[in-house]
Amino acid sequence: MRLPPLNALRAFEAAARLGGFTNAAEELNVTPAAISHQVKTLEAHLQTQLFLRLPRGLKLTNAGQELLPEISRGLAHFARAAGRLSGEELAGRLTINVVPSFATLWLVPRLGSFTQTFPDIRIRILASLMPPDLKQGEVDVRITYGKGNYPGFNARYLMGDTIFPVCAPAVLNQQPLRRFQDLQHHTLLHDIDVGEDEPTMTWARWLRDAGLNQTLPEGGIEFSDSILLTQAAVRGQGVALGRMSLVHDHLETGRLVRPLNISRPSDYAYYLVTTEAGAGRARVRVFMDWITAQVRDSQREG
Repeated sequence: MRLPPLNALRAFEAAARLGGFTNAAEELNVTPAAISHQVKTLEAHLQTQLFLRLPRGLKLTNAGQELLPEISRGLAHFARAAGRLSGEELAGRLTINVVPSFATLWLVPRLGSFTQTFPDIRIRILASLMPPDLKQGEVDVRITYGKGNYPGFNARYLMGDTIFPVCAPAVLNQQPLRRFQDLQHHTLLHDIDVGEDEPTMTWARWLRDAGLNQTLPEGGIEFSDSILLTQAAVRGQGVALGRMSLVHDHLETGRLVRPLNISRPSDYAYYLVTTEAGAGRARVRVFMDWITAQVRDSQREG
């Protein structure tokens, strides 16, 4: 069987990974109509349908789901080979600095797909709240959580976040929580490692905006680490303000629930930060592209 056209394979892989023809077109610098045409070319070549065209977007068929990982690995292998020929080597170490909470609760659970796709890249994760010196080459890329002010560096917006109350299901079995007034009967879990310009992560701000100006319920527990805060909530020790990026997987498994139907955008967002020279390196580029695609996948699932 003769091989399908390379452009058709690239269009299919990008559309499947990014969730649509428009996003794929932006990445490949073509029009959505061109992506659609290439996908139809591939479907005709394989004589099978790869996508279901739904009103709200695309959905991979069983054949498409089976094909995608093989195509992704094949294109990655081609990129490595082309990089070697052009003198741009992917193989080697990639050092990433990331805040511990995001590393533990978001990045590490998804990291396997990167190492499978790029086995020649040796990942080193430095989980630290103290930012290392990018310009001295201590790390290749940082995943930061902040306001996005990084003068002198190449900064790419990764994703925003959403804040809302969370707790373990057992907490609601012990005491109802249907409105903010019910919080006075619950233990509140506090994250005290938040900036002054991040009021959305404080219970005082939420209660004040809800018109509850009385003092906070007694017996709350304070944590200086978001991982500990999240774990305490999972263990049923109280009600926490959770960030979607950190509690998404716990919500999916049912270990946490959202008792109140309210949420707010975070004051901070996640950014990928590197030097201008770093942004031109192949290892940095493929990682930044990979994690951006992972964010889009998780947002579609959520």
